[in-house]
Parts: sequence; C-alpha cells; structure tokens
Amino acid sequence: MSGTILVGYDGSPSASVALDWALRRAEATGSAVDVLFVADTSWDSEAFTATPLLQKQGEVVLSSAAFHADTKAPHVTVTSRVAVGNPVTVLCEQAESTGAELLVVGSYRKDLYERLTTSAVSVRVAAASKVPVAVIPDLAPAHRSGVVVGVDGSEASAMLLEAAVTEAARLGEKVTVVSAWTLPPLTQPEFGVDSELYDALEERTQASVAATVASLEESRRAAGAEPVTIETSVVLDAPAPALITAAKDAALLVVGTHGRRGLSRFLLGSVSHDVLIHAPSPLLVLRVAERA
Repeated sequence: MSGTILVGYDGSPSASVALDWALRRAEATGSAVDVLFVADTSWDSEAFTATPLLQKQGEVVLSSAAFHADTKAPHVTVTSRVAVGNPVTVLCEQAESTGAELLVVGSYRKDLYERLTTSAVSVRVAAASKVPVAVIPDLAPAHRSGVVVGVDGSEASAMLLEAAVTEAARLGEKVTVVSAWTLPPLTQPEFGVDSELYDALEERTQASVAATVASLEESRRAAGAEPVTIETSVVLDAPAPALITAAKDAALLVVGTHGRRGLSRFLLGSVSHDVLIHAPSPLLVLRVAERA
C-alpha cells in the first residue's frame, strides 16, 4: 500500500525543485503528496506578530504549488496546508504524526555562505526526523544516474546499503558502494609510508566491503528479489570527500544519521553533516540506530 510524501514548501526555488522531485517519486511509487507551508513564529514578538501575514502568504504560495503540481503530475493526489510554529519542529512532528513515508525538503547551495545558512533547516530536519528525509539541492539540470552509498563494515552501513539497493531497484539503476580509508597519523606521506601497512589497510577495507555486499546479495537471492548491479570503490580519502566526489553525478546518495535524543537529536554525524552542506546530489537520509 502506497503512503504519503510530506514536502516542506515555502515557495523558494529550492522548495520548488524539492516539490518536483517528490512529484516524480510519487508518480513512480503511487504515493500521495502532502505539501506543508510552515508559518515561522520566530518572527513574532510582544509588540508585533507576523504569523497572520505569513499564514496568508502560505495560502497564496500553496495555491501556486497546487496548480504547478496538477500541471506537472496530474495523476498524483496532492493536498496542501498551512501550519504554525518552528519549521524544523513542525515538519518533523507532522511527518511522524501523519505516518509519512518520506519527508522532502530543499537545500539552496549557490555559495558556501548560503550553504551554511540556508541549508540549516534541511540539516536540522535531517538530524531530528524519525522519518526518512530526502534533501534535494537546487542544482543545475544534469543527467544523473546511479545510487551511491558509503559502507564501512558496520551494521549501520549494511542497513544503508540495503536501502540503497532498494532505491536502485526502483529506479533501475546500479549501486556504487564507496568505502574510504585513511592512514594512521604517523604513517602519512611526510613521515614515510610503510608499503606493507598501506597494502594491509587497503586489503582489509576491500575485504570488509566485499563481505557486506556478499551478505546482502545472498539475502536478496534467498528472498527472490530483483538483482541489482553493485560496484565497489575503495579509496584512500576521508569519508565525506569520497562520498561527495562519487555522488557528483548520482541520482541519489544514501547517508545515515544516528537516532540521538535530547538536544543532540538536532546534530548530525560529521560525515553526514559535511555531505549535506555540500549536497552533491539528491540525498536520502535514514535513521540507522537509536542511542540512549
């Protein structure tokens, strides 16, 4: 049974790109799309409240979005509504309470300063949401193909690989598994590299990736799942740069966030955070573990 894709929408170019992405996905999956405008109450003060004005603005923006959606994807069921509050909190709460299968937000990345400021909402949503989040950067149109995912041998990365393969099967794409490894500090080039250590670390990484991929392929064969081409790329680099480079032309990059609690739930791990800030392609952010 198909579910609902919740789209955070404010009428900006990046939000429009995110809405178009959600509509294309909904057409492919049979899902409905729920477009949500959040009137940000942080503008309010004791002397002045902007909420009524923002609510009216939201109604106008959503009217335009509904017309666009009907033109772009006439067979997709689209609803729209205005909510009031903190955008990050409201989007996450609405996604969970309505049982949305996916929360979609845009991310504008014209230059570094704007990436660090305007992407703040998408980064915080990705960190806090209990529902999978798709962060769609406002990138120049380009042909994109393949699904990229990072694997490090952990149980969490195995879960991400499984999700990436599921997405690739739906898209009819291949999966590129990226595993980055680095040299210990005192074996960096300036200190001289022991070739045996270099080879051992690389081989260990390759073996770990191969085992993770083989385990998933075996379980998919046993379940009679559709075969998906999986390629591996083991690189000497830090994880975030390796993923950003590999995903620059990808249709989707799958990353994970740990389910922290309290204030730390608004924080991503350093790798996911760096990847989201630079947003090389559409990203699917999944919660892979729960921490106390």
